Amino acid sequence: MTADEPGFDEAAWRERVREHRAEKDEFFAEHPQSPIPVGEREGFDGLSYFDPDPEYRVVARFGRAQTAEQVSLETTQGPPAEYERVGVLGFTLGGDHRTLDAFRVEGEDSLFVPFADETSGDETYHRGRYLDVDAAGAGRGDDVVVDFNLAYNPFCAYADQFACALPPADNRLDTGVYAGERAYEH
Repeated sequence: MTADEPGFDEAAWRERVREHRAEKDEFFAEHPQSPIPVGEREGFDGLSYFDPDPEYRVVARFGRAQTAEQVSLETTQGPPAEYERVGVLGFTLGGDHRTLDAFRVEGEDSLFVPFADETSGDETYHRGRYLDVDAAGAGRGDDVVVDFNLAYNPFCAYADQFACALPPADNRLDTGVYAGERAYEH
């Protein structure tokens, strides 16, 4: 359900977003695999987020590709990363129709959707953000929920040692997405 659907429980949705963020902040503060440099973890008091906004939780039409296509996405460092382009998500945001290419990472059930928007480099990480979209069982033309409130920074936003896939040109939105994680302040 999205914000405009009958039965959408905004309070429950807001609580799920809050819990998701609290779990992520705890992982970043305490887990040995946190991307936050060890010397910064003691002073780490959580990531900066936009306030949850149901307008950035949209229903997208999933246009599954007839045949998945292997693509190489440029990375922040090192060789390109290989992904399988499995389709396109078409949705309305800010009153306009938009599309984002969706990729599958081997061994993952969700779709990987790297994107950049007009907040990139100002209010959000300059190289773009990521979304994981649950499309389990979704076929060509099925609807899936894309919740930009769950948009997150790649690990390279926190430490230079990580190599992260960059959004392809087709995944650069010409609007601001004021949802999800903000730029990390060291």
